[in-house]
Amino acid sequence: MSMEKFKEEMKKVGSLSLFFFIGFGYILVMMKLFLEEYNIDAYVLSKAIISALVCAKAVAIMDMTPLLNRYSESPRYIRVLYKTFLYTFAVFIIAVIEDLFHAYHETKVIGEAIKLFLETRHFSHFLAVTMSISIIFLIHNIFQEIDLYLGKGTLSKLFFAKPNN
Repeated sequence: MSMEKFKEEMKKVGSLSLFFFIGFGYILVMMKLFLEEYNIDAYVLSKAIISALVCAKAVAIMDMTPLLNRYSESPRYIRVLYKTFLYTFAVFIIAVIEDLFHAYHETKVIGEAIKLFLETRHFSHFLAVTMSISIIFLIHNIFQEIDLYLGKGTLSKLFFAKPNN
């Protein structure tokens, strides 16, 4: 891999990480504020950072796959919804695997782990988090399509470059 390609990849993952950190940070701070009413402490900064880094790298990798570009000739809203669905489905699968892993770590038996997983899973909480994350992916995909429509990099210049006037 050339140094230029490496710099481009780091810039992409870095900007995606920042975007996801802001989005996930917002969701997790809201959760912390809601939980505070019940005197429940929640530590959200590290979770926001780790989630942002994982999602950024996953999105960068998934963007290169043929599966994600399946509807590249379709109207933009189809591409946005399709990518949002795939990203959200991936988060759903990873979250289930992670919870099963923790349950297995606790029980050391796969059958008992599945039983523990099903007994302790708070579906409404899981659904709320998944829906919140899907909104972050939706916003990301909308911005990505707008950037493609305006010309790659134009959206970044619009928000981050100094105005000419």
